Amino acid sequence: MAGIALAGIGGGLTVLVAQAHDAERRRELLRQALAIGLVLSIGPALAVLAGGVFLDSGPLQRIAVAGAALAGWLAVIPGLLNAYWQGREQRESQLALVAASALVSIAAAAWAPPGRMLEWLLAAQAAPALALLAVWRRRTPGTDSSPVAALRRYILPGVAIGILSPASLLAARALVADALSWQDAGVLQALWRVSEWIWGFASGVLAVLYFARMSAAYPRGGLHRVTRLATRSVLLPAALLFVLLFVFHAPVLAALYDARFAVSPLAAALFFAGSVARIASWIPLYALYAMSRTGAIAVGELFSLPLFVALLAACGDRLTLEMAGAAWLLSFLAYAAFNYWAMRRR
Repeated sequence: MAGIALAGIGGGLTVLVAQAHDAERRRELLRQALAIGLVLSIGPALAVLAGGVFLDSGPLQRIAVAGAALAGWLAVIPGLLNAYWQGREQRESQLALVAASALVSIAAAAWAPPGRMLEWLLAAQAAPALALLAVWRRRTPGTDSSPVAALRRYILPGVAIGILSPASLLAARALVADALSWQDAGVLQALWRVSEWIWGFASGVLAVLYFARMSAAYPRGGLHRVTRLATRSVLLPAALLFVLLFVFHAPVLAALYDARFAVSPLAAALFFAGSVARIASWIPLYALYAMSRTGAIAVGELFSLPLFVALLAACGDRLTLEMAGAAWLLSFLAYAAFNYWAMRRR
């Protein structure tokens, strides 16, 4: 529900807040981002609600689907609030929001009445939206509403990333399961899950420490200095972590899942190398957000997961996990190359 808004409007909000010098303009950016983001997410929420009507699992299941749609729609609010604080580099506020959200979810899971776990967790997912009450300020009369035009530029990449990325992951799993087996699709999913430990670390450092710096540095001509610093601080440690993960991938997969989740060293090496390339592609991607090159962001998305799916489909029945790993590596090498080219293009 929230991905379409947060991938585009959320990134644009961080950029524009980092570049704004007036406090009222920053608050107006947040107001406009919330309005646009909530409207963008209504479509997916209504689609989920419509799908829930046709479920044959009874009225309780339909109510759960409706609750999930509402919780996902409300998740736009804390997501955009986090993007606002990210642009202002208010890391204490970001940490407080994350910690409070986690505690509410844990409390809901621990104290939910028997048979009501799902409903309580959905309520916990929606609860962080209340954080907006702590920072909301009424608009000052005569406030310029021009930020809406700047934010609208970020709708396109949000739609591209928010729709293509999850759809591509679904298609990739289905292609692997069809050509090989659902067991191999599970192994593929397991490789992604262990890679997420490092992806999450790299993405978090880039977003929290460097995204706002890139956005503020771009108008002053200092963007490339920040991207070089981000590369040294994020990409090199992430690459070393993936080397360690490759060395110990067999016992890690066996410990997290079971002995059936085994993969050849070649397949593991290709997937982990592609994951390093994926992190490398994020550094110029954040720079493109800072430069407001939203068209390049949307076009570049075609070179990531959609290209991976296209390569899997081209393999057909000859597909193996090693070939899937090669496709993963090639797609993110292409994505990184495109993003670096787009960033350096005048």
